[in-house]
Amino acid sequence: MEIGDLNPWWKNGRIEIEYEKSLERPLLIDIKKFIKERQILTIIGLRRVGKTTLIHQIIDYLINKKVKKESILYYNFDMGTLELEQIIEKYEAITSIKIKEEKVFIFLDEIQKLNNWQDKLKLIYDLNRNIKFFISGSASLFIEKRTKESLAGRIFSFQLNPLSFKEYMLFKNFKYGKNINLWKKEINDLLMDYLKTGGFPELVNEKDDKKIKRYIKESIIDRLVYIDIPQVFKIDEPELLVKLINIISSNPGAILDFNSLASDLSRNRKTIASYLFYLEKAFLIKKFYSFSSNFLTSEKKGKRFYPTSTAFSNFFNVDVSKLIENITAISLDTKFFYRKQSQEVDFIKIKKNEGLEAIEIKYKENIKKEDLAGLNHFFKRFKNRFKINPLLITKNLEDTIYHNKIKINAIPCWKWLVYL
Repeated sequence: MEIGDLNPWWKNGRIEIEYEKSLERPLLIDIKKFIKERQILTIIGLRRVGKTTLIHQIIDYLINKKVKKESILYYNFDMGTLELEQIIEKYEAITSIKIKEEKVFIFLDEIQKLNNWQDKLKLIYDLNRNIKFFISGSASLFIEKRTKESLAGRIFSFQLNPLSFKEYMLFKNFKYGKNINLWKKEINDLLMDYLKTGGFPELVNEKDDKKIKRYIKESIIDRLVYIDIPQVFKIDEPELLVKLINIISSNPGAILDFNSLASDLSRNRKTIASYLFYLEKAFLIKKFYSFSSNFLTSEKKGKRFYPTSTAFSNFFNVDVSKLIENITAISLDTKFFYRKQSQEVDFIKIKKNEGLEAIEIKYKENIKKEDLAGLNHFFKRFKNRFKINPLLITKNLEDTIYHNKIKINAIPCWKWLVYL
């Protein structure tokens, strides 16, 4: 494929219709703020979450901002094997633009397929102040590692995640009226579909469970486990990665004891820790630490793990309450839970200038006093650090609960996700 074919806006001033029709992700707003900066912008994230679409939306934004359309170059290394210098030479020959004289925006997709790309990019970046680079690719793990090694100080990184539930509703073109409570059933039905498809844009309208499972296995997990991760880390057993992601996906939020896991899988503790690290860096799992005032104490205690998409749990008979806990873990900007002997709180947020926020999931019909014991214990222990009422995420209950002089805000999960 010729370079001109990848850049249709040079002729008609528009990106391809498939990208033009796609809804904008909130991350685009953040990226726009950094377009004028000198640094390279990189988009990382799990496979199939829409990174290439986001790149074309940035290009569309530039076109609408009256940037000269020939000043925008997109190249996908899936489409060819040209070297970076060759791409720029061909670009200058076709457009008559000289990168030494004009501001240009160069988008490089699937860049991990270019051998030694980080050093080649660094060289051109350092010699050409007129170029604004944007890079991305399916092997985001590979990109992240290489940029930290060779492009430190020259790069700003943005992570694109699977669709949030709010984004999912937009992609479904679902709208509710002023009184959201009237739409409870419809929103709950959407939530159940969302938990199965896990926020992947290409699965938004898919209903066939077999197709969903095949997509998740072949397009995401298998490619990460057997292609992407081995490209970055020298691993001997990709099957061990599969076993670990299956263990976590079948029991989201489990606290893993590395020694027990090593014994069960006939491996050593160091191997288990390393392979979990690889899964985390590949955006397949999210790790939570046991909250403590001392970070070293948190580091030593057992860690809790969740898959980064509820679709990974679709292969197992996982209870919906566990999936609700999982989507809460993914949606929250925190990496802490609380556990002290028999008392637990699902999530703890540390909010700057606002102290702590405790969040508990009780996805059940009736909330009993004993369900609030963990919140009560945590509040008593750290009450001097509380400025925000504890939050109770429920199935149906929406109310203010007073328990042992603690004011707790209860809200149904479906509504919390909409308002998040």
